[in-house]
Order: sequence, then C-alpha cells, then structure tokens
Amino acid sequence: MSAEPRLARVAAAIADPTRARVLARLLDGRLHTAGELAAHAGVSAATMSAHLKLLVDEGLARVRPQGRHRYFGLADGDVAHALEALLRVADGRDAEPAADLRRWQKPEMRGLRHARSCYGHLAGELGVRWRETLLAKGWVKATPDGRYELSEAGREALAQLTPEGFAQSGRALYDCVDWSERRDHFAGPLAVAWLEAMLAQGWLRRVEGSRELGLTPRGRLALTDRIFSDVPIANREPAPL
Repeated sequence: MSAEPRLARVAAAIADPTRARVLARLLDGRLHTAGELAAHAGVSAATMSAHLKLLVDEGLARVRPQGRHRYFGLADGDVAHALEALLRVADGRDAEPAADLRRWQKPEMRGLRHARSCYGHLAGELGVRWRETLLAKGWVKATPDGRYELSEAGREALAQLTPEGFAQSGRALYDCVDWSERRDHFAGPLAVAWLEAMLAQGWLRRVEGSRELGLTPRGRLALTDRIFSDVPIANREPAPL
C-alpha cells in the first residue's frame, strides 16, 4: 500500500471525536482498560470496544492482556509526538498568539499548562524549566547526533531520580516540542524514569481524569527551592507558530 491511502486511513482514525478523546487521554503514557476509556469518553462499552479495535488495527494504540483484563495505551512515542504536534497545529489555526496565551491563562487550563504528563515524561512549564535547568547546570549535555546524555555531575546530582545502572543509548533522552510552551522539554526513556521517580518520591501527584500533575510541598522544596533556585526563569509566553 502506498503512503497516501495509509495516511488517509490514519487521519480518519484520529478524526473521529470519540477516538480523538481516547488518544488524548492515552497521552498521559499510562495503560487504561476499555471500561475506563468508555467512561472517560461517555460511550458504551461496546462502542468503545469497536473504537479501540480500529485504533489498534491502525497502529495508533496497543493492547496488553493481563489476567482477565486488557489494557490499552498509545502504540509508541512516535504516535505521541504526532498527536502533540496536531494539538499545536490545531491551537495555531484557531487563534492568534495573544488569544492562545489567554486560553492557557484560563483557570481550567492553568494546572495543565503548569505541569502534565506527555507519554510518560514531564511537560508544561515545569517540564520546560526542568530541561533548561539541567542544561544550564551542565547535568545534561548534547551529543553530536542531536540527542542528550547525563554528565558525570548530572549522574551524581540526579542519582535519586535515575535508575541505578541506567544504560544510556542514542534515544535515551531527546527533545520534544511542548504543546503549551512552544519550547522543548525532554522525552525518552530517561525522561520517563525521572517522572516516575518524582511521582514515587511524592514530588508530583497525578490529577484524576487528566494529564495534569500537581506539584506537592515536597516537590516545591526539591525542585523550586533547590534544583531551580540558581537558574533564571525564561519568558513563559508561548511562541507564535
């Protein structure tokens, strides 16, 4: 099959409002049951089953059987990045930059903008600032192929967040353009491990039914008052597309 019909099929799979809502939910990087996704989308179990089958068949989602349950997630990071890019395109077509900024300043959007999960890694203002800080401190350094790796200083400073014996590869850490900030945050297996550690240590908490992440008092002490303290905050207005 040539690329054009295949692209049309994938686009059609994303275009359905219910499936788009499911894919947006799966951007949190977690696995969900069909029942959970049906409740989130407001459809019946049978209807959700048909939608999920199509998403799996088109390579947009994956299914993991476990006991009597079947769990669904995004197929891979490429799908997640494509969806984030579509969100940015949709926002850019709907509003001028000033209007886009007002959108993110609405009370219901502030938490999502501040911190959220993007396919398992930290995004939003906090994710962008995390990347900027690690680069400014020299804890992460760029490689010739455009990826990133931990420096020796970074391994020591971030030992409590980095799995012991973590083996870096060419895709362990790389850039991902942030939906709200229009700057890069870190993605990749190492970025996922960092977010999991932040959640496990109580620095961040998940907000039920959303990709939003809440910064806890413990996290504010660890991140804002310690790690971020000596790195200036960049201008936070989203850049025009």
